[in-house]
Amino acid sequence: MTEDMQGHGGPIPPPSNSERSVVVCGTAGGVGTSVISALLAEYRASTSLSGASWWVDAAGNDGDLHQRLRATGDEALLRTAAGTGLLPAPEAAITDVVLHTWRFGAVPVVDAGARPLTALPELCSPELADVTPVLVVGPRPDLLNRSREVFSEWEHAGVLRRTIVVICCQVPTLNHQALTGMLTDAVTGEVAGVIGLDYEPVLGAGTALDNAAQQGFSPATRQSIHDLAAATVRR
Repeated sequence: MTEDMQGHGGPIPPPSNSERSVVVCGTAGGVGTSVISALLAEYRASTSLSGASWWVDAAGNDGDLHQRLRATGDEALLRTAAGTGLLPAPEAAITDVVLHTWRFGAVPVVDAGARPLTALPELCSPELADVTPVLVVGPRPDLLNRSREVFSEWEHAGVLRRTIVVICCQVPTLNHQALTGMLTDAVTGEVAGVIGLDYEPVLGAGTALDNAAQQGFSPATRQSIHDLAAATVRR
């Protein structure tokens, strides 16, 4: 953890925006956590927050989203064409990076990677009480079975009820509707919301995600991103 992220003094309040800060966790690797978190930050930058929308890479992996988003500028905080700030923080604690962004008046979307159980104690802390957790799951039987412990632990800790669940389908031939329906039925009333993201060919290509690429999203994908943004607005 870098010294400037450790902070000093009293508690730091979140910025007084309508949008809440968000921490996104995948219930397994490869379910789309980084892409979904980045697209949420991009949507906020282009619609409401402008440069106050930051995407924080705290997944601890060697990612390439800064390249796929065609970000440029200062390596300490790259910027996309939409204005999203991209902050690398692979070794910092989630609480530290959130408080760090708040010092700059930013509203972050933190990519916490596939560490939902590691992140849970921080999501329970008073410092992150104003943060919306997002869980990304894949609609495959094996991935849903592996996510059972995560849902159980998050529910036991009292975090699940303020969590948005995103069901991300990454395989075009997968008939995921039945599994998605089962999961939705299982968690309805236990979570703050459930959003489905159907297979998107632009995302499936694994190439650019900049403004030009996002223009090629299907209406369904656009609606899902809009719904996720709406679900993370302060009520």
